[in-house]
Amino acid sequence: MTSTRSASGARLERHRTEYAVTLRALEAHLPPAPARVLDCGGGPGRYAIALAQRGYDVTLLDLSAACLRVAQQKAAGAGVTLAGFVQGTATDLACFAAGSFDAVLLMGPLYHLLEEAERQQPLAEAYRVLTPGGVLFAAFIARYAGHRWAARYEPRWVIEAPADAERLLATGQLPPRGEEGSHLCAYMAHPREVTPLLQGAGFEVETVYGVEGLVSMIEDGVNELTGVDWEAWVALNWRVATDPALYGAVEHLLAVGQKPRWRAALRAIAQRLDAAGVTYKVAGGASIALQGVPIPVRDIDIETTAEDAYRFQACFPYRVTEAVALRASDTYRSHFGRFDFDGVMVEVMGDTQRHEAGCWVPTTAATEALVSLDGVPVRVSWLEEEVLAYIRRGRLERAGLCLPHCDRARLLALLRGDEATGVI
Repeated sequence: MTSTRSASGARLERHRTEYAVTLRALEAHLPPAPARVLDCGGGPGRYAIALAQRGYDVTLLDLSAACLRVAQQKAAGAGVTLAGFVQGTATDLACFAAGSFDAVLLMGPLYHLLEEAERQQPLAEAYRVLTPGGVLFAAFIARYAGHRWAARYEPRWVIEAPADAERLLATGQLPPRGEEGSHLCAYMAHPREVTPLLQGAGFEVETVYGVEGLVSMIEDGVNELTGVDWEAWVALNWRVATDPALYGAVEHLLAVGQKPRWRAALRAIAQRLDAAGVTYKVAGGASIALQGVPIPVRDIDIETTAEDAYRFQACFPYRVTEAVALRASDTYRSHFGRFDFDGVMVEVMGDTQRHEAGCWVPTTAATEALVSLDGVPVRVSWLEEEVLAYIRRGRLERAGLCLPHCDRARLLALLRGDEATGVI
């Protein structure tokens, strides 16, 4: 099989739909210009230059000095200035400080790292150099792209190299071959592994695009169109690009993830509360996300005692949006306060009680565990107790998401009453 890697600039010129749909994805998810963007492994700078033309502060990093020289020439020809041209590898971004960029493009490096542990390295580095709330764009070659390419251009490949064809199908790995490894190795990702890979690196995945849309491998006629005819096809392929039914029938997948703001906020909160001796437990969505359940977190719920709810407020007086006070509904009451940590809403509930049989009874979680949040220990209630709380409130879908991550013995102990709980 011919190498899956060609000069990226030339490839994108041939595959106009991939480029057009990817640009739409960038425009849809990037923060406003002049946000700082790292185009990591961007080759001759096709996307870097396009984003610089839109006012972004773009740094281009690539392993190839030759590609960087081409990028400098193309940038000069386009009349734009990039913030930097850096020779380096996506697996080690030590030349950039943590939080240096508002967006990172990994539009090629993940293609050529055969093992999952290798693919985790550029994702971890991208996470580190992103600001909280920063956006990641990670491109993958789709699992069946190699066989589909062979069917069109080199149909005897599966006959003449059956071991390679089988290995690619089973593992996604296309090993190097040819004289002195002239055909570079490639990794082709199964659609179902993309989201978990990013989530494992700490990202919340917003969406995945099949960037060739409906015209993967059959785009020749569409590529000859211009003007409104061409734009009509771009609009159509953009419209269907997030349909999972297409993911196995395209050449490239583009995953968009975000470095969650809430993690940085909670990390700082935990450090401050521990220093002040304030007791607390994280509950709700943030708690289960910290324990491996892949859900987006919109706010942070913190349970504590009545006294420590007011001590929490004293630790963060400039974050208050609703001062702590005893508040009650028909069902629950607590010493409740609301706080804003740079757009992350935090709700504190001290001594939460449930109205039952004409009286108020405690309903806070009784269990506690420590989890590491980027090196800082954070107190959470057991995931199994969170499940019971969701069931009591009728949130069965959320409980179902948690169950595969639960410890069976712990859950049974809570249900049997061997472990104390106040949520049921």
